[in-house]
Amino acid sequence: MIDPSLLKSWRIDMSHERPDILIAGSPERSDFRMVIEDCRGELFVVEALSFKLRSRKRRIAEILEQLRLNGLMPVFPYRRDSKGSFLLEHEGYFWQVVPYLPGIQLDRPGYVFDLWRGESAANFLLEMRSAAPVIVEPAFSLPRYIEQLMAAIRRNRQDISPQVDIMYNYVKDHLFPVYDKLPVCFAHGDFHAINIIWKERGIAAVIDWEFCGLKPELYDAANMVSCLGIEDPECLWSGAPVSFLEHLRLSGKYAEISFRHFTDLMIAFRFAWLSEWLRKNDEEMIRMEFDYFDILSSLARAGGQDGSSVQLFK
Repeated sequence: MIDPSLLKSWRIDMSHERPDILIAGSPERSDFRMVIEDCRGELFVVEALSFKLRSRKRRIAEILEQLRLNGLMPVFPYRRDSKGSFLLEHEGYFWQVVPYLPGIQLDRPGYVFDLWRGESAANFLLEMRSAAPVIVEPAFSLPRYIEQLMAAIRRNRQDISPQVDIMYNYVKDHLFPVYDKLPVCFAHGDFHAINIIWKERGIAAVIDWEFCGLKPELYDAANMVSCLGIEDPECLWSGAPVSFLEHLRLSGKYAEISFRHFTDLMIAFRFAWLSEWLRKNDEEMIRMEFDYFDILSSLARAGGQDGSSVQLFK
């Protein structure tokens, strides 16, 4: 139960909780969350966070506010309380509040063939690039992350080590030598269709910014395309990934080296998803990742040495 007096700090006069409303995004991003309705009928998401998350959550809230101030409209910052803080300590938790936004449910997996979704997602990345705040921090190292994951797999999952080694050897040979040469920019960090609240023919909001920061400039694009493709690999030749990549490339905002190693980056990104399936003991998805690697590595080989990633999906 949410204490109504807590919300007074955000000048919200709570009427009642709305457990009937499902909240988009991962429930693992907070210890507790609930939609509430105020006395005017407006809806808000109220989240409770543990002490260990407070610094990171405060930093994310600051970034989202800056993105919105810089004109990125599909971003809805957390509310500041009456003291100007994004987080309020109450009964052993830190609390935050953000407006609730309804969306249109995705038709899965058919949505991956909607060309307009690819263009909308590409436009968001281009707009975010223009609105991005200045980030002074080391860029995320995907090779280092993969090396650490490989060490854990070799200790704990020797049954799948041979198959994971094939994936690892691919990215070690094709991506690791050039990774530090890829231009970086501010990235959402977990950009895919499920972390978008969709409206008719467009994006209402992008959510779940927990992994935002400096990353290779096509990092978000690689995650988006790889997630679309695992829903239905056929879309890689005729669906949203085609319009998405073409729109990004025609913008002229991205370096050729980034496109040249785009499929390699997609394959490397699948290690993050493999880690998720291992954590959840989802053996079916683990096996699917190995099958998907075969598809992606075949695409990479078909692309030849010129690395024209857009050509891979035509």
